[in-house]
Amino acid sequence: MKSWITDWQRSERLPHYTRANAGETLPEPASPLGWTLVWGRGLQGWRKGFVGFGIYHEREVAGPRPPFVGMFGGYFYLNLSHMRLFGIRMGQTADQIDTAFVGQRSDTPVYVPHPEDQDAELTARAGATLQRMLGQTNFPEADADRERLRRLRRERPDPGLLSDAELVAYARSLLGEVEITFQRHVESSLPASVGPALLGPLCAGVDRPDALLDLIGGLGDVDSASPSTGLWTLSRQVAASAELTALFDQGPAAVERALDGAAGDVKAFRDAFEEFLAESGDRGPNEWDIHALSWEAAPVQALALVDRIRHSSDDDSPAARRQRLTERRERTAVEVRALLPEDARPVFDAGLHASRVWIPARERTKANCVTVVNEIRMALRELGRRGVEAGRFAAPEDVMMLLDTELDDYVADPVPFGPVIARRLEEYAGLHELEPPFFVADDAQTDIGTWPRRAEERSEAAAEGEVLTGVGGSHGTYTGTVRVVTDPASCEALEPGEVLVAPITDAAWTPLFLVAGAAVVDVGALNSHAVVVCRELGIPAVISVEGGTLRLRDGMVVTVDGDNGTVTVNGVG
Repeated sequence: MKSWITDWQRSERLPHYTRANAGETLPEPASPLGWTLVWGRGLQGWRKGFVGFGIYHEREVAGPRPPFVGMFGGYFYLNLSHMRLFGIRMGQTADQIDTAFVGQRSDTPVYVPHPEDQDAELTARAGATLQRMLGQTNFPEADADRERLRRLRRERPDPGLLSDAELVAYARSLLGEVEITFQRHVESSLPASVGPALLGPLCAGVDRPDALLDLIGGLGDVDSASPSTGLWTLSRQVAASAELTALFDQGPAAVERALDGAAGDVKAFRDAFEEFLAESGDRGPNEWDIHALSWEAAPVQALALVDRIRHSSDDDSPAARRQRLTERRERTAVEVRALLPEDARPVFDAGLHASRVWIPARERTKANCVTVVNEIRMALRELGRRGVEAGRFAAPEDVMMLLDTELDDYVADPVPFGPVIARRLEEYAGLHELEPPFFVADDAQTDIGTWPRRAEERSEAAAEGEVLTGVGGSHGTYTGTVRVVTDPASCEALEPGEVLVAPITDAAWTPLFLVAGAAVVDVGALNSHAVVVCRELGIPAVISVEGGTLRLRDGMVVTVDGDNGTVTVNGVG
């Protein structure tokens, strides 16, 4: 197999792609229905966002496949050439964009200037938009979206009472919300990058480069961190009850079984857990894909996180962490501002303001996207549940192997699609065994027959004294024992204070930051959602560490330096 059914062709005009940031959005191969139904409409929202902001002329991004992203081997890529282009049109250089999005990598494709990269009209238009947004004190559109989507969640029709055709119609009725939320996410992401871009050089100029991460941490009201707060509250309920503690000692699956018909402390926990799922059940691993299991779809995942967090000290509560980080941020701001020359202080103040407003706003728009994705997921899972009941396939999510264009035909006559879904499931499983290249820079790299298999990957363990380098994502230095976790659903081994080493992190991982002493991640960037949460919870993090999960092994003792972006191996066990 050279390609997957949803794969795209590379853009001739914008030819370079990367898994940076894309890997935390869709870490696994995208399902056919998730990509063609949800993302097909969501990318139209991206188009509106970039054109409306002033980054592109409409004619540059016309057509059904906007060039902002790519799909190769079923894996989602961001278009690196596109990111360079919008950076250049915003007055930055390609090198600055590369550093922000992919870090310092030796294999980064070389930027080749194009005569249309520079566009004075668009630069002026985008600059005016940015100036207006940076003057705002909030993003009311995103707040209104959130209220509307929470109401949708509360008023969700009972899927079990809808016909197959009505389930599909309901899912499609939400695509307008997909377009709106994806557009808002683009609009908030651009100003969210400005604060760090302004503050970084100023901090370095007064010999305080480490201050940047303090200045953009402890911002509060960050939606991506709120599930951690909810899980923490549940974990304290468990820790305070001998009955619940004994139950959790039997494992998350036993807890899930015991919640039905519960009494006493278990019933009180069940009621609180149901409230948590109503508020945060749309989160979970790979949450941008309707094929994935959100916490609402598979509650045992959230119970496993509660199980890990219950062992943490009361001093590690999100509220206590936030208070410490807020005080540090405010203290650092006063110190750095006093060191700056008078004429640089307005720029510093603007950077602080942009960070306080737009980093949380970006996380809110991301949470809104995830909310509407989950509403579509839960409707189509009911369609899938009926397919399981009829013996057509094994799991409700298997229905996501269909394409959007096949949904109506499936509803009319599902029987012929049984073999189609079975074949795609087999091919889809094969995609998970492949290691997608971090960059795609030529057509040969889109041939998945040439991609290495994960099982064939062999890397030599890091030696004592070796220093692995990446990008500092969250302030601080921490020494602890390595625990490699490749799937947040398999987090049982992570002990309080260990260094979490992960291939990639999305929202499903962030509650583990309440347990870990530090985080080391193979892929990520300064504005990655999970890195924002690391800063909100106050644990050191180093991201974009090439081969971290392959070269660091359980039991190693390492020092994670979140300021300098290094991981030093102190002992190999």
